[in-house]
Amino acid sequence: MNIHGSGRPSVTLTDDPARHHEVYVTAFNTGDVSAVEQAYEDLAVLVPAPGRPMTGQDRAAATEHLLSLGLPIQARPRHVYVADDIALLIVDWAIRGTTPDGRDVHMEGTATDVARRGPDGLWRYVIDNPFGTAA
Repeated sequence: MNIHGSGRPSVTLTDDPARHHEVYVTAFNTGDVSAVEQAYEDLAVLVPAPGRPMTGQDRAAATEHLLSLGLPIQARPRHVYVADDIALLIVDWAIRGTTPDGRDVHMEGTATDVARRGPDGLWRYVIDNPFGTAA
């Protein structure tokens, strides 16, 4: 299903929780924070640094900061566990490359994420914890 918004890229959500990481990667790699936001429920939590949960505009600002690197993200699911309309997603991810200002970036982690199937049958993040169990 395509989610369309005025002036923002369309993101195709999925009815398969094992493919939700692909939705996120596609949205992230557009470089548009509004595209990435479509992969989340409205009240979803992003933990951009261990112990720093963010929602709403703070979540969008944290995403915008990562997008400002101008580098693509790669992700590969390690485990997907589904119980009815809730899924636990364990995903290995990496952002690597050289930023436009010449800075080398090598970020990676194993995310511990929770997604929920909405009334429309499509999956969105409820909790996006990119650094998993990191303290």
